[in-house]
Amino acid sequence: MKRIILSMLLVVCMLVVSVAQEGFKITGQLGGTLSGDLVLVVNDTAGLVKLDETLMVDGSFEFVGRVDKMMVAYVLTAEQQPVVTLMLENLEYAIVAGESGIEVQGGGESQKILNQYNAINQTVAREKMKMEQEGRAAYAQQNQMKLQALQQQFNKVLEETGKQQAALFQTYKDSPVTAFVIASGMGQMDYPSLKALYDGLGETAKNSLYGRVITQQIARFKQVEPGSVAPDFQGTTLEGTTVSLHGIKAKLKLIDFWASWCGPCRQEMPNVSKIYKKYHEAGLEIIGVSLDRKADEWAKALKEEKMAWPNIMDEQQQIGARYFVRGIPHTILLDENNRILVKDLRGKALEKKIAELLEGK
Repeated sequence: MKRIILSMLLVVCMLVVSVAQEGFKITGQLGGTLSGDLVLVVNDTAGLVKLDETLMVDGSFEFVGRVDKMMVAYVLTAEQQPVVTLMLENLEYAIVAGESGIEVQGGGESQKILNQYNAINQTVAREKMKMEQEGRAAYAQQNQMKLQALQQQFNKVLEETGKQQAALFQTYKDSPVTAFVIASGMGQMDYPSLKALYDGLGETAKNSLYGRVITQQIARFKQVEPGSVAPDFQGTTLEGTTVSLHGIKAKLKLIDFWASWCGPCRQEMPNVSKIYKKYHEAGLEIIGVSLDRKADEWAKALKEEKMAWPNIMDEQQQIGARYFVRGIPHTILLDENNRILVKDLRGKALEKKIAELLEGK
């Protein structure tokens, strides 16, 4: 009888262990006196979904739960500030404060891969902070040689870490983690660089959630690349007239993104005015898109620069975002069918290209 009871107890214990291993457990030991509410969310096709919430007391906290598959998860503060990113599986994780920042211990193979990518990012962040600190001191002393040496040193760090990251991309090209890393940084990329990274991924990574996210971003990039028909937009001029890109008829169109507060834009404006006067009657039209947020400053600049072409203000930055404008001045040259011909020409190069295109029409 005792043997039967012992056997039953053993089975119960095994079941308890089995149930415990079916879910995940995340413990945090960040030390100090950090306290406050924390939330654990995962990024799914539906967006951010909350899995659990807890209270951190003196740097200690714990999350428990279960996921159906490996998912990217974030620990956030009540103010939505990120604490750490996890490749969450039904495993145990320990989040600790390390020498170079918050570290994630435990987890599975995906977490180990992410940790390698994070180590590279931490190196760059650490060297950047060091350069900025020493740079401020060198600037105060007007030590130009020191400033140049610091920049050269940081460039070497970027070159070396870039090689390390490229090696990880190659080693883990089939991993969804690599797709996640690329997707996380694609906001600062352009079409050619993102397309090249995506093409280097394996099929498993391409078919993952973040592989599909990259595909969507590439498609959005493609919409404003040479050869594509530029997306239409509209706005209101200073005089109150509504104009649209596709509604304006011309042999050649130039979209000019600028702002009143942009020094290089204002320096380039006399050249743009000269080009407009010279080629407008031949079929050139310019559509100015100002990234100003204050209408009075926009209006003042229009008058000062004597812009005779249609100009609208992209106050909410919606047009700029759709065209991935990351710096101004930014120009886009279109043909009469609104097909993008070339981007980011300025000065003599812009005038030369316009002359060539109009002479051929």
